[in-house]
Amino acid sequence: MIIKVDCIENYTDTRFDEMYLEMSSERRGKCDRYIREADRKLCILADHLTRQAVSDYLNIPPCDVRISRDSHGKPYIENGGCFINYSHSGRFAAAAVSDEPVGIDIEEKGRKSIPASKRIATGSELEYIGGDPEKFLIIWTLKEAHLKCTGEGIRNNLNEISFDLSGGKPVSDIPGFEYKSEITDDYVLAVCTRNG
Repeated sequence: MIIKVDCIENYTDTRFDEMYLEMSSERRGKCDRYIREADRKLCILADHLTRQAVSDYLNIPPCDVRISRDSHGKPYIENGGCFINYSHSGRFAAAAVSDEPVGIDIEEKGRKSIPASKRIATGSELEYIGGDPEKFLIIWTLKEAHLKCTGEGIRNNLNEISFDLSGGKPVSDIPGFEYKSEITDDYVLAVCTRNG
């Protein structure tokens, strides 16, 4: 698996213009619908990181990477050979490439509200969170990564899946998946892959 994370502040406007031109017309159209320039840049950066990760994974030029979406909106590589997913939040974008279905979520710290935890967390997760915004983001990103991996997307009852972090490594009550969580000073990242 390859995971790439970067910040929009690491790129010049000229570089964003170049990356924009490398995108498919469909993806450019999506980016053009964003009102805020920062959101447009995140869309461009997520596409760029995905192309770079697939290029590294399949050993092909980034310009040969063709990204499409299935009927549920889940991204896939037309060239085949791997599974992809990407995410962006605040100033950060992330992309994951794997030989198994994959989901990734990144959340910049300080962007989600703790009161939302009652809508998405199970009783044991609420105990784990206990009012800590970082722990809330850990649970949130794990759930979103899982749903993106399965192709379900965000659904109404996020508390239908439960995570246990008591052993240090995230484990869900749904068998057949592996999870990684990364916490930095700026963001929380989670990745979910199917087990074979």
